[in-house]
Amino acid sequence: MDSTGQVFDDCRKGPLSHCRKVVFVVLSLAIILLAVYGNSFDCSWHFDDEPNITDNPNLHMTELSWEQIGRALKSDRNSPHSLYRPVACLSFALNHYFDGLNVFGYHLVNLTIHFLSSIFLFIFVFNTLQLPSLRERYSSNAYSIALLSTVLWAVNPIQTQAVTYIVQRMASLAAMFYILSMYFYLKARTAPKVGSRAAFFFCCGLSFLLALGSKENAAMLPMSLFLYEATLIQENTTAFFRKNIKWFILTCSIILFIGVLYFYSKQGTIFSFLKGYERRPFSLAERLLTQPRIIILYVSLLLYPLTSRLNLAHSFELSRSLFDPISTFFAVLAIFLLVAFAFYLARKRPLFSFCILFFFLNHVIESSVFPLEIAYEHRNYIPSMLFFLPFAIGLLELLERYETKKIMKFAVAAFICLLVMGFGHAAHLRNLDWKTPQTLWTDTVGKSPDTMRAYHNLGRYYQNRGQLRRALQIYQQALTKTATNRKDESFITHYNIGKAWADLNDYGEAESHFRQAINLNPSYSPAYNNLAAAYECQGKKDLAYENLLKAFRIDPYAPFLNYNLGLHYLKEGRSADAIQHLRRALHSVEYKSSATLCLAIAHKQEGRLGQASVLFREALRKNPQDTGIHLHLAELYQKAGHPTLALKEAERALDLAITKGTFHKILEDLPATDRTRNVKPDGEVVIPLLSRVVKRKKAVLDEWDELLHRKANEHS
Repeated sequence: MDSTGQVFDDCRKGPLSHCRKVVFVVLSLAIILLAVYGNSFDCSWHFDDEPNITDNPNLHMTELSWEQIGRALKSDRNSPHSLYRPVACLSFALNHYFDGLNVFGYHLVNLTIHFLSSIFLFIFVFNTLQLPSLRERYSSNAYSIALLSTVLWAVNPIQTQAVTYIVQRMASLAAMFYILSMYFYLKARTAPKVGSRAAFFFCCGLSFLLALGSKENAAMLPMSLFLYEATLIQENTTAFFRKNIKWFILTCSIILFIGVLYFYSKQGTIFSFLKGYERRPFSLAERLLTQPRIIILYVSLLLYPLTSRLNLAHSFELSRSLFDPISTFFAVLAIFLLVAFAFYLARKRPLFSFCILFFFLNHVIESSVFPLEIAYEHRNYIPSMLFFLPFAIGLLELLERYETKKIMKFAVAAFICLLVMGFGHAAHLRNLDWKTPQTLWTDTVGKSPDTMRAYHNLGRYYQNRGQLRRALQIYQQALTKTATNRKDESFITHYNIGKAWADLNDYGEAESHFRQAINLNPSYSPAYNNLAAAYECQGKKDLAYENLLKAFRIDPYAPFLNYNLGLHYLKEGRSADAIQHLRRALHSVEYKSSATLCLAIAHKQEGRLGQASVLFREALRKNPQDTGIHLHLAELYQKAGHPTLALKEAERALDLAITKGTFHKILEDLPATDRTRNVKPDGEVVIPLLSRVVKRKKAVLDEWDELLHRKANEHS
């Protein structure tokens, strides 16, 4: 066994028992995590999953092409030309490529990432305990300490928000590459050969880039490595800081510079993130004052993670000053004392010091000046990776201390087992809350009854299932709640109320709520789009067109807006304008089929019958039971001088109209006199064709009827 005591080197070079230890770690973690998260594979999509994944066409990869990979890497619909967490988004796109929007595959990948993160965390902790500064104290128990601390982290219920909540793969994937990068750094610092060191440093840098490409909070990795070097690798931490203060400042400057470049690339200004406070119900000062209380909440959740305390939307009173509420002062004091204690421990207990500082350091980005929402549990995924290491050390030291006292030793061992089982059971129960939007938001309403978001999303659940009256009741409750995450948050509730009234055919009420949504958030293009639809249903085509244009100016790349504008122009007979917008809508998986059909109609209007025929055939492949497409083709072939083909298409349409009601509806739609006549088959051409088909079929049926009668007479 070499001086660093690496587990996998032991497996390769040492006796079989070391291999068994490695296998035991892998199998035990796999079994434990499957037992804890086995009930999460059918948990549905939730909340941010929709705008980021299910409703994001950029991630709906259908083929492995550079074009679709490029779209996945730039999947932020608000900034379509810049990279957005490309590593995580590419993984979502690949999920879609292999199994569409089936949640099982996404959950399987999420759990695999959590499992790999646990393995890498174990390896990192084990090898850290073999460092010269720690070997004498911890080497004999390194395996047990690493395993226990890893298991306590992996099964803690607070991690369900990063594992079961699909979109938070961004957080867990960043953490996986984060801890892997730290492991490669450790290997580089302990490697005996220059070539090995260079290779490990390269892997460290690559892992850092992958972590940063998964989520931006991985930017704290260089600081974590600097802290790791200072406290655990260097013999004299104080002397190291004095000697390398310039490198410390340079590291901070590089991180700051990367952040500046990031915000500049997004918004064209380095302080653009501060604009986010314009829509938040809190100021920068209030956020900074509130975060110490949030950090203390996180610590309490890690130590006492009852499912009754875990919540997707924590309701939290803002801190208005250092003493309002008074808990703000005590939270700031507690954090100050913990950090001071960590520095005090740096010489005697450097590992404990590092674990404490690591936790607070990795909360800096999401708990500082950025106008993010106040609290989210998944933000603990990276900071908590070493949180349980001191506790594992303490518990195992107690076992050693009571080696000769069997009752006490049994009590400590039983406590460890119960702790792991309790954490795992609570995580398993918490997954039940994530089963459906109904279970999740009912749970959230119960825990945070003053939050608008909880009621809004519960109402949305019922609306999506067609229970519109029930949804409207809950939406009205949402509008009375005071705890919000943005000043104009009620705009989305008014928008959904408008959609519900539109579905109930009350376009006056729908119009009223769409207007309220626009007043609260004038840049929300779907509100203009749906207001236009309400006007269209009321026959106010000019107002409908006016609002479609307003929506388009806000979001000119939105597929639904381009499709609706294209359809509007098609009804107006402006086929050239329609084609321009419908081509943009073709890039959307959701609108591709409808846009193809409308493009075919537009080309037919333009007289380009060949191109129209190709597009109609393409539309027919996607919707072979659509009688309207067959009738469009029948009209097209008749106009092109192919009466035989026209009759065949008319006959196919008639064959699909298997009931009298269906056939009657087709005939009613054909002689349209309003604007829809431009998007329907020409009745003057199609009706005579259908008549000829009916007569021909009648003649055949009469002939068959005569044969049947003749046969019946022969048998009688």
